[in-house]
Amino acid sequence: MKKQHVHSIDYEAELNPSQAEAVTAPGGPILVIAGAGSGKTRTVVYRVAWLIEQGIDPASILLLTFTRKAAEEMLSRAAALLDSRASRVAGGTFHSIGNLLLRRYAPLLGYDSSFSIMDQADTHEVVDLARKNLSPQPLDLKRFPKTRTIAEVLSRSVGGGGTVAEILSVRYPHLAEHAADVERVRVLYEEHKKTNNLMDYDDLLVNTIRLLEEHEHVREEVSNRWQYVLVDEYQDTNRLQARIVRLLASTHDNVMVVGDDSQSIYSFRGADFTNIMEFPNLFAGAKIVKLEENYRSTDQILKVTNSIIRRASVGYPKKLFTRKEDGPKPMAARPMTERDQSRFVIQCVKELNGHGIPLRDIAVLFRAGFHSFDLEGELARNGIPYVKYGGMKFLESLHIKDVLAHLKVINNYKDRLSWSRILRLLPGIGAKTAMSLATQIATNGVPDDTSHLAPPGRKYAGDVRKLLSLIHGLRDNQGPIADKVAMINEYYAPFLKEKFDNYPKRMRDLEQLANLTVTYRSLNRFLNDMALEPPDDDGPRSESPHDSLVLSTIHSSKGLEWHTVILLWATEGRIPSPRAEDSVEDIEEERRLVYVATTRAMHNLVVLAPRTFFDRRIGQVSTNVSRFFEEVPRDFFRVPPGT
Repeated sequence: MKKQHVHSIDYEAELNPSQAEAVTAPGGPILVIAGAGSGKTRTVVYRVAWLIEQGIDPASILLLTFTRKAAEEMLSRAAALLDSRASRVAGGTFHSIGNLLLRRYAPLLGYDSSFSIMDQADTHEVVDLARKNLSPQPLDLKRFPKTRTIAEVLSRSVGGGGTVAEILSVRYPHLAEHAADVERVRVLYEEHKKTNNLMDYDDLLVNTIRLLEEHEHVREEVSNRWQYVLVDEYQDTNRLQARIVRLLASTHDNVMVVGDDSQSIYSFRGADFTNIMEFPNLFAGAKIVKLEENYRSTDQILKVTNSIIRRASVGYPKKLFTRKEDGPKPMAARPMTERDQSRFVIQCVKELNGHGIPLRDIAVLFRAGFHSFDLEGELARNGIPYVKYGGMKFLESLHIKDVLAHLKVINNYKDRLSWSRILRLLPGIGAKTAMSLATQIATNGVPDDTSHLAPPGRKYAGDVRKLLSLIHGLRDNQGPIADKVAMINEYYAPFLKEKFDNYPKRMRDLEQLANLTVTYRSLNRFLNDMALEPPDDDGPRSESPHDSLVLSTIHSSKGLEWHTVILLWATEGRIPSPRAEDSVEDIEEERRLVYVATTRAMHNLVVLAPRTFFDRRIGQVSTNVSRFFEEVPRDFFRVPPGT
């Protein structure tokens, strides 16, 4: 057998002092608080290499990550540092490791080792079956939570987010009355899985915990197999995953978890911020190492980010620093209106692009998807290609499409596709009937007498008459477009409630749509501007996908970086979200969101806080700068003239 060549790595030379301290720490529990841009992945990779160079059997090292790709990339980098020994390290997600163990020990839990894993579609199918098999049936099936909502609630309850009743009351208060029936669905769902030798994704975690807690010999065998456990992005773990880490290390406590409490922003996915805070309690005597040298941002930007996060009520104190001292102060501007904000962004983007900064190196971030709606219209009008991550574009949101379809037939009665779309909303009208009716209307116009379209004997006749009456009234209405949208929204509300369990959020989107029409006198012009190219069109975005401006929610931006970051709507009521106001914990997560947003910037940071927002009912409303930026010393920012 060919002898492997062993590389000797100079860890002190290749790592900064804090990284080296974490990488070369002896066994036992270690918590690495890795600040934004501090080389977290590098630290994990070198830790794997260091353990192997200490003579640790690679097969006794376990690396847990949140995606298989992340594990593969880290181990590939470790192999590049060393040699093929790193390929023997066990790496994967919590779910994949759970599946590995359960395949071997499933009979101990009453399962056959050939159990099937349900994907999301399978889960929805079984939940739907259980929903339909409830006996007695819920009194009001039309108001009963949809299958997807029930599946989400059940998953959250398993992950430690509370009981079914608690989750409904917090996330879907308008559905809280159905808690008892949703609990009955849960019972049927669990019975179906057990009877049919099925496990869903949550079961892979729950049953791994059962296996390790209830069978001591298995727990000892598994813990002795993996003598060193490394966990990436520990701040994003849920309660189940934290318990699995504790159980895996039961015989040795050789655990290193790496994460940043200040970047814990995924509670809506079940992540539990307290896991990283409680690690020293879970593992007595844990060594804490802080990585505070930032390799991403300039010192001017870090002054702002440090000021934001140091006011967090809970967390590990940290102060990021950098050797990158050159760079402009972050810019803070207060455009008068949302439209002015959009135009300010356009100006910034054009200037940066003109100075050689590729569009792909510029990101516009925002708290919620609808915060960029106005900007998307301005980008389309200026021919600036963009991609959007998180949230929804207008033409990708079903409820926006539905309302726009009503406006389209007012503007152009020959639009058969739009007629077909709004007719299909009506009970008893399928695709074939809808297209037949749409063809008649497009050919002959909108009739005053609907008897030939919908004879009184047809069950949908009354609904068709009501729809056509609405369209007639809107065509004759010479008032503002916003009033037309408001009338359509009122008509559409029952359909919205029937189609979507999260209809309160979608109704707010429709209110935003009404607000966007205020600057338009022509419905035709408004519809043209709203007709943004869908992703598969042959428009600018498809022609230059590698150089498009990035639009992203803050949540979707985590882990990424750009030369320039522009943050929209840094105002109270947008950041923090109004829904966070009733909870200290939620407000603190909003603070962490702002920290994540600002730490994405490498060279330029621009913070925009419009002075007003438009409410269709009361007009322009004054705004206050977000509390998170109001706390930052003003001399940390530069303010452009005229704002």
